[in-house]
Amino acid sequence: MSAVGGGSPAVGVLHIEQEVTIDAPPERVFEALTRDVSAWWGEPHMYDEARARGIRLEPVLGGGFYEDWGGGEGATYATVTLVRKPERLRMSGAMGMAGAVAGIIDIRLTPQGRGTVLRLTHRAVGEVTAETRASYTRGWTALLQERLKAYVERGVRSGLKR
Repeated sequence: MSAVGGGSPAVGVLHIEQEVTIDAPPERVFEALTRDVSAWWGEPHMYDEARARGIRLEPVLGGGFYEDWGGGEGATYATVTLVRKPERLRMSGAMGMAGAVAGIIDIRLTPQGRGTVLRLTHRAVGEVTAETRASYTRGWTALLQERLKAYVERGVRSGLKR
């Protein structure tokens, strides 16, 4: 049995590992990761910036990570599957990838001197292309190494423009 259109989508794998050192204790980094996500998460890493009222991450087991459009509408990025404040956050979900995709995002915070080393591992399987891998690698670099770091260290808000 073949898919409509003559074939089935290719199955691919995504495996991203990134590390960034942030000049703040793990408690502060974890708070920025989970409390005011809209301060550093924004375009072009969203479903619909025009409708979004906020980016929410509920740091509790089963909590959501989603774009809130108000009135009960929005788009889910992932679901929290492990929380160990302030050292670890794991989520499962497609993280905005189109098609059939299953993914795990694991974030570990380790104290280093007066700062914190943030280690991200993002793995996914499904309709993942080389373009998807490149895009998500660039996206995580921009979100964590540029935006989150600047927000935690200097208070620079580069996220949702609301």
